[in-house]
Amino acid sequence: MSGWEPTRIPAEGLETPHGTLYRPLSEGRQLLVVLTAFLASLGVGGLVALVAGDLSDAARVVLHFWFVLVFFVGYATWVARLSAIAFDGLGRSLLVALWNLLVHRRKPASPADVLPSRDKLLEMVVRAQQAGGSFWRVSWSIAALAALVALFFDTQLESRTLALIVFGSVLTWGWLLGRLGSRGWLPFPEEE
Repeated sequence: MSGWEPTRIPAEGLETPHGTLYRPLSEGRQLLVVLTAFLASLGVGGLVALVAGDLSDAARVVLHFWFVLVFFVGYATWVARLSAIAFDGLGRSLLVALWNLLVHRRKPASPADVLPSRDKLLEMVVRAQQAGGSFWRVSWSIAALAALVALFFDTQLESRTLALIVFGSVLTWGWLLGRLGSRGWLPFPEEE
């Protein structure tokens, strides 16, 4: 990947040995997409509540909750995965350099001994984008819990039907958010 430059990623993505690297949207567009995704998290719960029909206000709130939970837990999982990727790519070499400096009194010969190679950076960027699929992974357990809770709702729909609708819609929402994240449409989460 000697000819790889961050600004020259084709719109359809760049095939690398580590996977496909997609060109992220501009920061303004990413912000618009993340705000839309959050508001849509609220809206999708409302659509499911409309399908269910005559639900209590508490049940409607609970239906909204699952989609927002996928949004926030997916982002939290993405942050954790990014931290692991950063440690794997940067932390180990820094720790080795620090160990050599403190214990062996030997400093690195050049910054290249400590910093990751261009190929390692490319791998880290691809893995960071792929980690955006965290939304899909967390949606499975949230969807199962949401379906279980939906079994107890008193509605005109059969409880199993509502549970399947809730399960499928939470999974679909997680898949869609994961797709947006892994394609560079959502901004990378940042730790404070």
